[in-house]
Amino acid sequence: MNSSNPVNRRIRNAVSLQRWLAISTTIVLCGATLGCPAAPPGPAGTGTGTTTGTGGTSVPAGTSTPKEPAIPLSDWKTPAAAFLLTGEQHGYFEPCGCSLHQLGGMARRGDLVRMLAEERQWPLSGLDAGGTLKRNRRQDQIKFSLIFNALKHMHYAAAAAGLEELKLGADFLLQQQQELKESVPLLGANIVLFDQADLGWPLAFRVVEVGKVKVGVTAVFGTSLQEQVAPVGAASNITFKDPAEVLPGVIKALEAESPDFLVLISHGSEQEAKELAEKFPQFRIILTTGGLEEPDGKPIVAGKTWILQTGHKGKRVGVLGYFPDDPAEPFKFALEELDDTRFKNDPYMRKLMKDYQQQIEDEQLAVSDELLLTHPSGNRFVGAAKCGECHTKAYEHWKDKTKHAHGLESLKKGHPGQEKDWIVRIHDPECLSCHVTGWEPQQMLRFDSGYLSEKQTPQLADQQCENCHGPGSRHVSLEETTGANMDDLLAARNSLKRTKEQARHDMCVQCHDSDNSPKFNPESFNQYWSEVAHPWKD
Repeated sequence: MNSSNPVNRRIRNAVSLQRWLAISTTIVLCGATLGCPAAPPGPAGTGTGTTTGTGGTSVPAGTSTPKEPAIPLSDWKTPAAAFLLTGEQHGYFEPCGCSLHQLGGMARRGDLVRMLAEERQWPLSGLDAGGTLKRNRRQDQIKFSLIFNALKHMHYAAAAAGLEELKLGADFLLQQQQELKESVPLLGANIVLFDQADLGWPLAFRVVEVGKVKVGVTAVFGTSLQEQVAPVGAASNITFKDPAEVLPGVIKALEAESPDFLVLISHGSEQEAKELAEKFPQFRIILTTGGLEEPDGKPIVAGKTWILQTGHKGKRVGVLGYFPDDPAEPFKFALEELDDTRFKNDPYMRKLMKDYQQQIEDEQLAVSDELLLTHPSGNRFVGAAKCGECHTKAYEHWKDKTKHAHGLESLKKGHPGQEKDWIVRIHDPECLSCHVTGWEPQQMLRFDSGYLSEKQTPQLADQQCENCHGPGSRHVSLEETTGANMDDLLAARNSLKRTKEQARHDMCVQCHDSDNSPKFNPESFNQYWSEVAHPWKD
């Protein structure tokens, strides 16, 4: 476009917002985790005594690190057996790096295992309530293997087949049987694949020996979630029995093994867990899903049964200790926040993450047709350099002053100081969706003319203008066409206009959501906006 043309000057005057400027200057570093834990570290334990223990204390962002961070569970004696309790991880293998001092991550969980099992010699195992993933794409199938490899390394005994696992399909789950059955098997006493109740997968129950303690474990899939897997009237290779009908037989089989106590994993609502506790008081522990993302760490007590919740996204790990020598209070439970103060990154987990990124690159998931999405405008992305031919000052500000112009680079290096140990994520669709141009960030899908790779589409690298304004091909074409119809010109210009209020409430949060930018909200918007504002009418 000719920058001296008066018509083009009016175009530039009409443009009120560019998405790459609307999103805050803190560029998201999304990693391979479907987002990041939202809250900065805070107090880890809740209450005292047998309910929670001390839990330790983490350090809120902006405060100084204590010289001697609290040792996890330092007030506990060695239990006869201990279990890590987790669930609803939703794909968060590690804090993705979008903001500093985030909670969670398998690498820190692995360090907690080292502290307890190796340093303190606790008899240790683990149980997961399911919900390890978020979607059911090819990337989630790869992540399934990644997560279960990690659980095996951390001595987990079993994981419930939850909603997200079942959405991967009966065929996929059956393919996992041989590998998982003797390591970290899926449990689901009321789940039936291919209408074959005697198929034996998922397992109905498992007896686990931890130290000298024998524990009977089973799991059921809640009625409240079943229609999300197999809608009424739709053909499905996954069906369900009533939990109340199958559990009596399971309990009988478990009690025949003379366990020290029984554990039920209930993948469903909190209310369903309470009802099961009333019907089946044989279970001393019920690990359930369906609760708050950040629970208070206090068991729900139903008779002699403790109903436990551990939150979402792997930010916290429940630790259940068994102390049979104290019959009045044989259990202790604590929620441990996985902060960056007390916990280091387990090398094995980091290797898994690196291998995972390599497999994503090898399979070229970012260019897969599985992720393809047609832009509703029907237009194509042209790249910020093309915009900059006329919008010179705004383009220069974006290029020279904002971190949005280095979005892809940040996936190569991480935050300053992380370069040495950073695992490159430039092929990961879950990261690219907020670091390049032409992706739908919430669904993590690629528009048909969006970024593919540095080699194929270098003009669309980084977080650019069109991610807010929309693809500019029609606008550019009309402005470069001599004698273009004025009504068409005006319509194309208006289609790209955005207001500051749209940016505040609807646009920036597409990437700067509560996971990736916990400090970004409508109230803090002006602070961010002042760093990226572009009022120039060039």
